[in-house]
Amino acid sequence: MIDISRPTEIIRYITVQILTSKTESTTFTGSGTGFLYCFKKEGKEAPVLVTNKHVIEGAHIVGLKFHETEDQNKTPKAGSGRQINCKISELTVLRHPDPNVDLVAICLTNVIAHIMGKEGWRPFILCLSDQEVPAQDAIENFSGIEDISMVGYPIGIADEHNNFPVIRRGITATPYRFDYQGKREFLIDIAVYPGSSGSPVFILNEGAFATPNGLSVGTRFLLVGILYSGYIQTVEGEIVTEPIPTDIKSVAKMKLMANLGKCIKVSVISDLEGLIPGWNK
Repeated sequence: MIDISRPTEIIRYITVQILTSKTESTTFTGSGTGFLYCFKKEGKEAPVLVTNKHVIEGAHIVGLKFHETEDQNKTPKAGSGRQINCKISELTVLRHPDPNVDLVAICLTNVIAHIMGKEGWRPFILCLSDQEVPAQDAIENFSGIEDISMVGYPIGIADEHNNFPVIRRGITATPYRFDYQGKREFLIDIAVYPGSSGSPVFILNEGAFATPNGLSVGTRFLLVGILYSGYIQTVEGEIVTEPIPTDIKSVAKMKLMANLGKCIKVSVISDLEGLIPGWNK
């Protein structure tokens, strides 16, 4: 049996690689990251796959690779997982209403039902929720520089044998308790590559962590944001920001990554909840 009680193990199972094709072919040319999140209200649950708008923009077909379970979703089955290919037009997609917010969620209830009813297997669904979202008092106690962990599929890289994502570490480059450039965003100092779009960013400490009152013994497992963009330097030396590419083909470009990622704060996810069909009835 696979033990997924520790946060450092949980984060290996909450992401899904999103492959995209802009034609009806399943020869996928784009790759991004999504993570499993569940909205909960009055006994209702709505599992979704959170990612960036630009990850699925222009896509006709998406491939979603899940872990499999054979014990009623109690534990994941070891192995490479299974992939389901879907037409974007057949999915319920919740796009953030602000065109300047690069955030989207794909509703999974019907996807899971289709996989179980038509495909004959069950995806392992381990969701984050508002329990992993930091409360305001916790945010006020964040250090100006926090260690962060980011989970995803940079340049499409994954442990395909085990269906595991790649986990990278860095630091917050701007204080989280302040809104970067007046938006609900923050910067992280970490290497950013195509395929990382939609990666969840965590403050994750096992054993001990720093507080304003000194060292605290225990564990912090907090979802703090979603990577969506990065700074680059053009060959002319101009510093610009642009969405992280999803194209997984090898293309030579005269641009240098500045290794600074722009992240949407996790609180923005709640803006999508009211868009769920029938949620407010």
